[in-house]
Amino acid sequence: MPRIVVSGVPTTASRHIAVLDGMRALAIIGVIGYHTRPSLLPGGFLGVTLFFVVSGFLLTRSMVNLFERLRFSYPHFLRGRVRRLWPSVLATIAGTAILVYCMAPSLLPKVRGDALPSALFYSNWSFIFRKLSYFQAAGLPSPLTHLWFTSLIMQFYVLWPLLFVLIFQLCRSRVARAAVIGALALASSLEMLLLYTPGQDTSRIYYGLDTRAAELLVGAALAVLMHRHVGRQDDEFAHDPSHWQFFSRSVHVRGRELRVTGQQLVNALGFALLVVFCVCFAIVDPQSAWLYRGGYLLFALLAAAMIWAGMHLGVFMRAMGAKVCSYIGSRSFSLYLVHYPLLIVLNPATRATPLPWWGYLGQFALILAVGEVFFQLIEAMRGTPWLPWLTRAGDNAEPARETAGERLGRRLTASGNAGVRMLGTAGTRFATLTARLRPGAVVGIVAGALAVLVLMLPLNWQAIAHARAVQLRPELALTAEQARKQLAKPAHAPSPQPEQPKGTDAAQSKGADTAQPQVSALKVPNNLDPSRWQCDAAAQQCSVRMLMIGDSVTAGVAQTLQQHFPQAHIDGAVSRQFATGEDLLAQFLGSGEDPQVIVFALGTNGAATREQAEHVVQLAAGRPLYFVTALAPVDWTAASNATFQEVAAAHPNVGIIDWSALATAHPEYLYDDGTHPNELGTQAYEQQLYNALCPHD
Repeated sequence: MPRIVVSGVPTTASRHIAVLDGMRALAIIGVIGYHTRPSLLPGGFLGVTLFFVVSGFLLTRSMVNLFERLRFSYPHFLRGRVRRLWPSVLATIAGTAILVYCMAPSLLPKVRGDALPSALFYSNWSFIFRKLSYFQAAGLPSPLTHLWFTSLIMQFYVLWPLLFVLIFQLCRSRVARAAVIGALALASSLEMLLLYTPGQDTSRIYYGLDTRAAELLVGAALAVLMHRHVGRQDDEFAHDPSHWQFFSRSVHVRGRELRVTGQQLVNALGFALLVVFCVCFAIVDPQSAWLYRGGYLLFALLAAAMIWAGMHLGVFMRAMGAKVCSYIGSRSFSLYLVHYPLLIVLNPATRATPLPWWGYLGQFALILAVGEVFFQLIEAMRGTPWLPWLTRAGDNAEPARETAGERLGRRLTASGNAGVRMLGTAGTRFATLTARLRPGAVVGIVAGALAVLVLMLPLNWQAIAHARAVQLRPELALTAEQARKQLAKPAHAPSPQPEQPKGTDAAQSKGADTAQPQVSALKVPNNLDPSRWQCDAAAQQCSVRMLMIGDSVTAGVAQTLQQHFPQAHIDGAVSRQFATGEDLLAQFLGSGEDPQVIVFALGTNGAATREQAEHVVQLAAGRPLYFVTALAPVDWTAASNATFQEVAAAHPNVGIIDWSALATAHPEYLYDDGTHPNELGTQAYEQQLYNALCPHD
């Protein structure tokens, strides 16, 4: 058979493995569904496991064939991997930088921070060292976060051939080789288990090559086990009908004799595994502890079993190789690269209304269209057909022709001048690296390299991003005075919530005239007595001794609050958890502090349980206590807010300040992360807190 080059790796033409198309299609559907806002497929992150198993399988399968033919060249292999990944990654960086500057400039500093690690394939370790969580990247996650996958894959491409050479030389049988690879996979899974600590961030485990290698190695072990010998490929063996003569049984059902063959059982296994992955995409929680205690390894084994089932002739193989699966699977890498930046830009964290079903369809159609353009211009090699089922890669392959760059490099190298020869050698190497790439891929390499270099310039990127953001959202440029004037307009003024329960207001409980000024909140503590402190409505000044404990939202508004509540003790910190706030409250009260009102503003960085909220009420010891509802583009804030309201309903001295409802109704109050108030939001936050503590008209 003719020698061809697939993604820069020499091999021999062999049958197309149809099941891999379906698995890639399933994987990318899961990943895209997971990254929607809100997530349509909470377990779609398992699509990455499918990608890992497929990658490990194909890589090892190719190397086994090359080793047996004594045609493996490590430099040539790496050149092929770089040619496969680098143009697409660099083009993604360039396109993302342009996209976010034009449409979401607040993300530009994050693109700058991740551009170089992504271009040099170490972004996964960069995220680990910077402690950037994959599962808790709320608000403004980097549009290049998803390139951790390409970094990890490239690291595997660099290291695995070196290790596999040793395994291949030391172990002569495929069973022994597979056993060694399986032991390495178990070691990787064991490390994942040992590193996992419940309640702690899992970024180190999720991003690390050492802890995720098990999924790649499972695919590698399968490739070794299914390999037979030179001249008889694994897929050829699987297509041999005589392979199924080993099993045939008769089953009697309601008096009828049914013939069950091994082929039918394998088809049933394949479809059962497909159903398992579809169900898990819909229900698996990414924070589940069992995933890190063997769960990822289990899913990798199930994926390997799906490959094995799909490599045997039957209905399952044909279903996984259907045209729609073949198309989506062949574009899965391009779709993976473009989908995340597009979804981040199309779904801003400040969006207050749910996306309708047709909105999702429109976004998916856009991703598919951009992915197709990206595939045709950047990813696909020269000679790739427009549709994958028209011809297969390598069919009717022609000898590679000398490109213009190679021709120029050869002539310069032949020159007698040393400097010209050096230039010619460099030109020849670049031309060799870019051989078979389409012109768009070369443009992508240059554009990506320039983008990385520009982003590395020591410029004030925060100011550049802010200037562009102000063009899109003028309210971001408001000063405190301008913001207060803006809020004075009826359309922006924070108003009392109509849901305020009757009889909860302190003035009402004393039988005061309802026409008199009152405090207002979603629920007011029944023992809140504003007569105990001074209130100046004109200056928005309040002398209440307030103890306020919060997170980065509180920290962001603390300076403004301190101006209007000079006697208050305000303590806010970035990423503060609810449990930490409980400890601080106990510490402050235990040290002799005696606040007239306690304001507890936590719940943004993690869900608050009923027990935790009850503990805060217990610590308050009968003092008036306000919970401030949390707002962030994450799943748990709604549950936390519901918990606050349940606890408030059970305790008369507990009230609710509904910041979540106010900011949801006014997305212009928030920065682009959908969590932290801008200057307009800061003034609105202060006014809402003032209204909850001081009587007003």
